[in-house]
Amino acid sequence: MKVNAFIESVINKYRETYDEAHVRCFLDLYFREMHKTTPPKDEKEFSFQLDQLILGLVDFFFPAISGATTQVALLLERLLLNPHVIKRMQEEIDQVVGQGRLPTLDDRIELPYTEATLREGMRIDTLVPSGIAHRTQTDATLQGYELPKDSLVVIGMDAMHNQKEYWGDPETFRPERFLDENGKLCLAKDMSLPFGAGKRLCAGETFARNIMFLTLAALMQNFNIRQPPSDRLPDVSKRLTGVIVTPRDYLLRFEPR
Repeated sequence: MKVNAFIESVINKYRETYDEAHVRCFLDLYFREMHKTTPPKDEKEFSFQLDQLILGLVDFFFPAISGATTQVALLLERLLLNPHVIKRMQEEIDQVVGQGRLPTLDDRIELPYTEATLREGMRIDTLVPSGIAHRTQTDATLQGYELPKDSLVVIGMDAMHNQKEYWGDPETFRPERFLDENGKLCLAKDMSLPFGAGKRLCAGETFARNIMFLTLAALMQNFNIRQPPSDRLPDVSKRLTGVIVTPRDYLLRFEPR
């Protein structure tokens, strides 16, 4: 497969510059384990081998890309309805990054409103409304309810992200809720869990957050988003809901700035 070949080429570039004393990322940690272990005697036995690494990265890559693409589509729909948010992001990006280069992850700390907009998008449009199903390992009691062993448990993440007692005005798209009085990002105010929590936290969270931030910042830096003259504004109350939430088809016009 072309995808596997591409991932293997990336792995090989990192292997060529691998330094045991300098860990750069997950790949270096995996290489370290590869050097420690020997090939398995049984094909059912897991080992730190190249083919396992390729398959593992494919498992990381595709869910993060597909999920991030849908989340950005949901966010762009919200932005079309909130042009003042676009304007403020553009002002922030113009001041910090300018037009001579694309935004990078190093700019992230200096772009708090852009980051807050992304977080607000993930809160108000929870991509996986019920999270990932869990199972009780023993008989348990929760808030007075008896849960027998092996009960299926799902988390109402969408409900959590829309509780008035926590958010005040959860139905309003308001990135400022994640900023402090000085306009800086305040993680203590972010009680959302778009990637789940605990041991089953989404393994692709960091990758997805990074790629969505870079995509959003680059789009805001280079384009104005308009509603096509022949189209209506999208109705965000009419989403397609399954395991994940997806927007119905809508049109955008990207105008170079």
